[in-house]
Amino acid sequence: MSRLRSGAGLLAVCVLVAAWLVGSTALAVLGIGLGLAALLGWAWKSLVLRSLAIERRPLDATPVEGEPLRVEAVLRGRRWLASGLEWRDRLGALGDYVVQVGPEGVASLVVGRVPRGRYALGPGQLVAHDPFGLVRATIELDARASILVRPRVPELDTLFTDSGGWGEGGRQLRIRRASGLEPHGVREYVEGEPLRAVHWPTSARRGELMVRDLEDAPRDSVAVVLDVDAAGAAGPAGDSSLDDAVRAAAGITRAHAARSRRALLVIGAPTPGVHRIRSLGRDWEDALDALAAVEPARATPLRDLVSPRGVFGTVPELVVVTARPEIVIDALIARAAVGRSSALVAIDAPTYAGRGPATTSPSLLRLTGAGVPLAVLRRGASLPDTLGSLRARAVG
Repeated sequence: MSRLRSGAGLLAVCVLVAAWLVGSTALAVLGIGLGLAALLGWAWKSLVLRSLAIERRPLDATPVEGEPLRVEAVLRGRRWLASGLEWRDRLGALGDYVVQVGPEGVASLVVGRVPRGRYALGPGQLVAHDPFGLVRATIELDARASILVRPRVPELDTLFTDSGGWGEGGRQLRIRRASGLEPHGVREYVEGEPLRAVHWPTSARRGELMVRDLEDAPRDSVAVVLDVDAAGAAGPAGDSSLDDAVRAAAGITRAHAARSRRALLVIGAPTPGVHRIRSLGRDWEDALDALAAVEPARATPLRDLVSPRGVFGTVPELVVVTARPEIVIDALIARAAVGRSSALVAIDAPTYAGRGPATTSPSLLRLTGAGVPLAVLRRGASLPDTLGSLRARAVG
């Protein structure tokens, strides 16, 4: 626009000089008209820049992978000054988008079936066109934001690590183990916690929901370790081995938290991220946000994390989700030898690259021979069936 205005001004000067040299009144009128057009364009732009502003509207809820992603922008100010308004923005790896601002001053950007991930929003622009189509004004949106698209978490009523057999009528005969819950006092209720934990006498006395604060004894803690090393990643975004690994880790962690067990979600990045989940409230929401942003990394310390003498080696129950099972098999067998519970979810990465399933390796046979539960996840397989109970896997 500035170039157009400068060109019009320069042309006006040239026409006026020519009119003076040849003594032409018509050229003089034309030069004056061009000068007025340049001046009016400058005035229009200044007025638009002072009168219009655009603001991105926050999302009502955090989007989930596979669902349409919707972002809105609201225009404020004197919309009638412009004959056309465009909102231009960049949505991370999804690319650039141009959306027309509607009569109500709202622009809606809808992207279908967005994969899990973190998407940077911006930089954006509001482009306004003058009524004659000669000049345009650009308003920059300096504010940058990011949008998290969370993984889709499978509902797991039972886990392949559950103990117990199955009786008549399909009813499971569970081996009851100590809950590991010890009373620690009372505290305020957190949204998402089971109502059975509410301490009603204290709640009635204080006039607000209070729950028994139960500290998990060490024997009942569980850690879910997610391997994010790039060496085990295969397949396109949204349908990769890492995406399924994230869903598996999320489903297992949620299943344990739903059973009122304190769970640790360990994201095995070069700098591991540890998320302690006491309930399906804020702790779980933070863990989902962390899983949404997981990307392949290199030089991840998976072996050190699960080693019997490693950081999480003393955790009584450990579940490892990895596409590189050979790295952790010896450590899991060593844990089983000292009576610590372990389980492995092995991601068959070649199937995500379009190849056939790998044959069962001798190392995996050693693992199952040591009594360590094993689930093998392949592309296209149902996560609830693969990560479900021993009975469900036997039927499959």
